[in-house]
Order: sequence, then structure tokens, then C-alpha cells
Amino acid sequence: MAKWKAGDRVRIVNREVKAEDHLSGLYYGHMAGLSGTVTSVFDDSVGVKVDPESFDNLLADVHKVAVKRMRAKFLDSLSEEQRRKLSPEEKRFDANYVLLVSAKDLEKGPPAPKPTAKKDVDEDDEYDGTSVVQGALYDDATIPESPKRRTADEIAEAEEEELKRRMN
Repeated sequence: MAKWKAGDRVRIVNREVKAEDHLSGLYYGHMAGLSGTVTSVFDDSVGVKVDPESFDNLLADVHKVAVKRMRAKFLDSLSEEQRRKLSPEEKRFDANYVLLVSAKDLEKGPPAPKPTAKKDVDEDDEYDGTSVVQGALYDDATIPESPKRRTADEIAEAEEEELKRRMN
């Protein structure tokens, strides 16, 4: 078994998932073939920061949507003044994908990808401050942006109707 240290480039091996893998949580089928950089080393497990370039199409789409939602939730938690003070880079932060893997499931990996002019996952989307609805899919057009609040008159009218219904 190779000894890994922080900064090493690794690739997760492709092998059949065993019953003990489910108990340990250190290997799943979707992890096979991903490459990245070792971030931390423990007794028999290693933290690996996965390169987004090594994602397959499904994982890349999930990562893109998750980053978009994290950004929207983060920006929604700020006041207008705090939001104005953020730089464009701070508003468009990226998420790291780190996996805990058994050291025996790693092999020497490819060199780090060359830094390129990063195209943002949603460069064209501007945050409008109203796109976050608790417990909803943010990009689902069928979900209203905010629920309509009833007026005091509408509430009073509904109460009267309910009283009439109960009396009859």
C-alpha cells in the first residue's frame, strides 16, 4: 500500500463494491475513476479533493445545480448592503468536492489540470434576491417565488365563512 501525503495527485480505482464498503462508507461505485489531490491523511483513509474536470456528466450536472443553490442561499442570507460590498469573485464562489476514501483504493493520479479562464457555472444568471424559496427547487418555474399573503380583510372573511359553516 502506498503512503500518501497532502498534495499528492491520486485517482480512485475502479473495483467492485463489497458489503464492507457500505459499512465503512469509504468506497462507492460513483467514486471510481475520479482524480484529485490529497488534502489530509488519516490512519487508513485519505481525504481527496476531487477535480471537477474528472466528473462524469451526471455528477457534473449535480455539482453545477448544488453550487448554484449554495450561492443563492448564501446571497439571500445577506443584507442588501453586505451584498453590495461583495466582489464578483466572492459572489461566484465555487464548492469543493472532497471524498473520504480508503488508502488502498487510491493509485497515482494524473497531473493537476492546467488553470484556465474559468467559465462560471451560471455566468449569465444574475442574482435577483427573490429566487430562494425554503424547501423548493430554485430553478423550478412551477413553484411561485413567494406565497401571496392574505390581507386582514381576507382573513376576517375566511373566519366568518368558517363560523357559518360550523353553525350549519
